[in-house]
Amino acid sequence: MKKLTTSLFVSFLILSSSLYATAEAIDLKEPPRQKSLFMLKAEKQFVGAQVEIYNASGELITTQSLQKRKMVIDFGDAGLGLYTIKVVKGDSKQEFKYVKK
Repeated sequence: MKKLTTSLFVSFLILSSSLYATAEAIDLKEPPRQKSLFMLKAEKQFVGAQVEIYNASGELITTQSLQKRKMVIDFGDAGLGLYTIKVVKGDSKQEFKYVKK
């Protein structure tokens, strides 16, 4: 009986290690996405300002609050084209252009 248990255990180890190797060989990661990042660096007076992003048609895409002087905007999911980024606080305004190719 001990010989049968040992051979079953060895067979299980061989089978499980080959399954593990197969699963590792077929790595199911999603393809790397090309990063489309825009680094916004604002003056200190603009902390707390609204950051508005518009597409080429002038439609407002999103609005965010500028919490720090630097903000990274990810255009990875946005379509190709020209975008306008407006930073508005009171009467002060800054405008930037970004082209996603």
